[in-house]
Amino acid sequence: MLNIDLKKKYVIACSYGPDSMALLDMAIKDELNLVVAHVNYHKRDVSNFEEKSLREFCKKNKIQIEVLDTASLKCEGNFQNWARKIRYEFFAAVLKKYQANAVLVAHQQDDLIETYLMQKMRGGFVRYTGIAEKTTLFNVPIIRPLLSYSKAELELYDKNYGVPFSIDVSNLSNDYTRNKIRHEIVEKLTTEERKQILTELSNKQNTIESYSEIIELNTFLSFSDEQATFFISDFVEENEKHIDISKKFVSEIKTAFASKKTFVKIKLTKNLCIQKDFNFVELVDLRKQIKYSYKLNPIDLVDDDLFFISFKDGLDRNLSKSDFPIEIRPLSRKDIIELSDYSCEVRRLFIDWKMPHFLRECWPGIYNKDGKLIYIPRYREKFVDNHKTKFVIKFSKPFQK
Repeated sequence: MLNIDLKKKYVIACSYGPDSMALLDMAIKDELNLVVAHVNYHKRDVSNFEEKSLREFCKKNKIQIEVLDTASLKCEGNFQNWARKIRYEFFAAVLKKYQANAVLVAHQQDDLIETYLMQKMRGGFVRYTGIAEKTTLFNVPIIRPLLSYSKAELELYDKNYGVPFSIDVSNLSNDYTRNKIRHEIVEKLTTEERKQILTELSNKQNTIESYSEIIELNTFLSFSDEQATFFISDFVEENEKHIDISKKFVSEIKTAFASKKTFVKIKLTKNLCIQKDFNFVELVDLRKQIKYSYKLNPIDLVDDDLFFISFKDGLDRNLSKSDFPIEIRPLSRKDIIELSDYSCEVRRLFIDWKMPHFLRECWPGIYNKDGKLIYIPRYREKFVDNHKTKFVIKFSKPFQK
């Protein structure tokens, strides 16, 4: 019934409205391994009734349910933005708790058409025409399996199968632009008109390429204003919030990055920035700076997301048995390393190596038991390590190829 991988585990975002209840019932019929996630905003008189009814439905069908009660939470700023933020933080927590693969959201065909018509009215750049079937928001993987179903079809499904639901009366008014488009345009579309819009929408989808958070400088400078906007806004929206990016701002970023300066950093929000770092452009979340510390003896082995380290085949890299236990931690730029015939400040090595600034914040040094810096792994953009002893710095990619 649902065109998704039935072997995976999912969280279903359920409001107790007709769409999400139809999705939940379909998932139950498909025997999905699932958890229901419900948010009670206490914004309507029926909020507690909906939560109670959904709990009873889940109990009857032996489905685990997690509820976020926002009664004790303080709304900060615009309610819609705040609600969206806490909702996805909640989804992320439920995903982690149950080790699920994605969140299923009950957006349907009418939502798809409404979004497309609103995009046309507003004009400007959009990352994806309409609504994407699969996406990531706030680091939460999202799947929308009902985009081929109209709202009327889902309500008929609920009626035919006796699926309970509640109607949000706020959606019945024309107080909001989306509601007005829904009631005055979408609900009045003929079958042929709906088909024409969906065909037009389909022809415009999937036209913009998706990029990683680190790309080559020349690639970024070759972007059209539209591509550069998508590159930046996607990152911000997935990690924090939606922001409107003007053509002027994009032009200013390109001009700054085209300069001869090797490092340029431009803030996007309090926690996010875009920076030129030699021949790369990277999007950086300042909250995710790499921090680590390892204290090792010769017999110890490290194999995680940051490093592979093993000394079982012998010691090298200026190490002797008297140095142990050693510590591996991020270098300080003011540290001094004793080389063969002179001393050198770490900051100077970073400059000589043309090391990207992102790596300068977390590049490792090996310190002996007395705290003396005795070894720094050599950085080269293209570097092959021929040492027999394994010391692989995994987080250096994609800088080191």
